[in-house]
Parts: sequence; C-alpha cells; structure tokens
Amino acid sequence: MSYPIFPGKHALRPLLSAERMLEFRRSQGLAQSDAPTGVVICLYTGLMRRIGWRYRTKRVRGLRGDLHLMERTSRRVGVLGGVGIGAPAIVNAAEELLAWGTKRLVILSLAGGVRAGLAAGSVVVCDRAIRDEGTSYHYLPPSRDVRGSAALAQALSASLVARGLEHVTGATWSTDAPYRETKEEAEQFASEGIATVDMESAGLFAAAQVRGADAASLLLVGDSLAGPDWKAPPDMRALHAKMKLLLDAAIEAVDARE
Repeated sequence: MSYPIFPGKHALRPLLSAERMLEFRRSQGLAQSDAPTGVVICLYTGLMRRIGWRYRTKRVRGLRGDLHLMERTSRRVGVLGGVGIGAPAIVNAAEELLAWGTKRLVILSLAGGVRAGLAAGSVVVCDRAIRDEGTSYHYLPPSRDVRGSAALAQALSASLVARGLEHVTGATWSTDAPYRETKEEAEQFASEGIATVDMESAGLFAAAQVRGADAASLLLVGDSLAGPDWKAPPDMRALHAKMKLLLDAAIEAVDARE
C-alpha cells in the first residue's frame, strides 16, 4: 500500500484550504449562489456531453469542471463532470464543493470487474475502498481500506430497487495506476470478495470523512480483470443506456436524504 513521505501529515494544518480557494474563485467570477446539498460526480463523459439536452439545468461557472444544477430538484442536486480522472482530480473538485456547503457526494463511473460473476453491465454500490492510491493518505492515517457512507449507499440501493435495477453492494480497489494492475493483485482481491477496481473512491471517501460529509460510489462494470486476461467491454451502447438510468438513480439518492 502507499504511504506519505511525511508521516503524520494528515494531522497537520494545510497551507491552503478549499475555503480560501473558494474565496479566490468568487473574486474571479464564481456566482454567489447557494451550494447544492448533493452532487453526482459523473466520470462518464458520454453523459456529460448531452446533459443540457436531457435535463433542465442551471450551469455554474467558476468552479473546477462543469457543474449543472438540476431544476427538477429545485437546484438542490448538481451533476459535475469534466474534472478529469483519478483521486487527485476528484478530491480537489470535491474539496471545493464541500467548502461551498455540499453535504453528499456520489461518484458515477465505469469500473473494472474484479470478482467473478460480475459481467459487463453489472451495477455495484460501493461503500468501502482499498487504499492502493496516494491521495487518501494525506487525509487519514495509514490503513488498508476506508469506508464510505453506509446511509448514502443504502439510499443508492433503494433508488436502484425502485427502478428495478439489479445491483450488489461491495468494495472497490482504488489504484492510481490502471496500466500496472497485475493478475496477482486481481486474484488476491477477488478472493477477498472485492467487487471492482476504480481510481477515485478511496480518495473521495477519505476526504469526505475528514470533512464530515457523506460519500459513496455507483459503479457500472465495463471491462473485467476476473480471468487470466483483461477483457474489454463487449457493448458500449448497452453500457451507455444503463448509465442514463444510473444517473437518474444517483440524482434521486443524493436528494432523498435531505
């Protein structure tokens, strides 16, 4: 596992806070509007390209990425895209949302299947992440994993059930280096029941925990590491169609806990 070069830095005061960065962004044109209470961080670019066509939204300019406030929720819920991938990018964006006043964050993303039986198109509600990345160690003491919000995971599950979408709840393996994932690692984590592999969940869960916010991930299995070789997603059109349903479920979940 990864550990910080400066031990104990998670307990030290940072030089720059997200609150101060938010003040700077306001001076550069960020509107003085109310923060959404919940935000879906959508890492699937196929949805973000057309979000303004599918939903009535108010676009917020001046933050990291492309934030759309959903009119259907009276702007209580936002969908954020265009922030990049990986824990550093997601956590930097999340820090500013949390400093602004957002209380609930859900990652919506494709992920790799690790556990046998999770074929492409399987849906996983993630409430725990293996910390095989670097960002989470700047927030919490070293440990093997980090928990997300059980309550928010339950809200996601309930929203999926209401739509008739089958899913499992499980853990993900968060790593910074997708091109360095090995067969040995995949087999080990599969034997422990780890469901998926992603890049962002551990970092977000750690930052949310420190900030006193709720975070969970809603992951759609695309490619697979559950076998002797990597398997590409067989049908991207089917995954795209399912992602649309998952976005609606995630919007409802982060709004339902108001």
